[in-house]
Amino acid sequence: MAQKKIWAIGGGKGGVGKSFVACNLGIMLAQSGNKVILADLDLGGANLHTWLGVNNPDKGITEFVEREVPNLSKLLIPSKIQGLGLISGAKDGVEIANMKHTQKRRFVSALKSLDADYVVIDLGAGTAYNTVDFFLLADAQIMLVIPEPTSIENCYRFIKNSFFRQIFHNSENFRMKSLVKRILRKDNPYNVNTPKDLIACMGQLGGNAAVFIKEQQQLFLPTIVLNQVRSEREYKIGPAMQRACLKYFSLNVKFMGHLTFNESVRSSILARQPLAVESPDCETMQQLKIIYNELLQHELDRTEKHNLLSKLSL
Repeated sequence: MAQKKIWAIGGGKGGVGKSFVACNLGIMLAQSGNKVILADLDLGGANLHTWLGVNNPDKGITEFVEREVPNLSKLLIPSKIQGLGLISGAKDGVEIANMKHTQKRRFVSALKSLDADYVVIDLGAGTAYNTVDFFLLADAQIMLVIPEPTSIENCYRFIKNSFFRQIFHNSENFRMKSLVKRILRKDNPYNVNTPKDLIACMGQLGGNAAVFIKEQQQLFLPTIVLNQVRSEREYKIGPAMQRACLKYFSLNVKFMGHLTFNESVRSSILARQPLAVESPDCETMQQLKIIYNELLQHELDRTEKHNLLSKLSL
């Protein structure tokens, strides 16, 4: 079996449409002949089963983390969509949201061992380490944002924290963890506050630090999807965020597309019927299909970049 791909849907704020997008992207992948698992990692606010029209499961991630269920695949619930299964989220938000490092590693390993072509992860809101770490493990990293100041601000914060977290995790391979720890301290002597500051600082240090930060900059390739767009003015926020990330963070964060505000989305959740099933030809689904195809291409580009950088580092 070919190596599975993991898609993570995140964002800094609740109510931006992560579960809607995760559910319908999962359905589109399954309809294309893939074996797909939706994993609800909204730790403490799990509701992906509702979007799928599945009854609230008795067991979920909580039972796996606490070792009541030893095999993650035993939690797999079939859906009405051929090729699409669901692993329900955690019931105890306090305990699971503070998952220990060993628990997290075991869970990630179990996710990667699932029998599927794609695992689509629906993440919770905020920038807690667990949320960011699960976002970073994915092959496609999708951030949902709506055209509101709080959502936009939280999205930028999510990008910043994710990049810093990636640098922290990967610095050990370059034997730079102690240096990175000093640089990322809140009271750091390097005056590093943004990804752009960090990139400039490590570039000026030269040597392995410069090589490392350039590679990490190229590997960090999250994407933005703008949801609930009501006007041309609001649509322009997406491309503007892409430009702002490059200008102020020195990061290539690609704007993948937008979804217009549509009452049919609300109707689908009230009917407990995914929009991809209830209204597959509506405007929102046509827009999501464009984003879906963009994500597949982005996935190929990301894989090629990873392979190229791996060859260069040999």
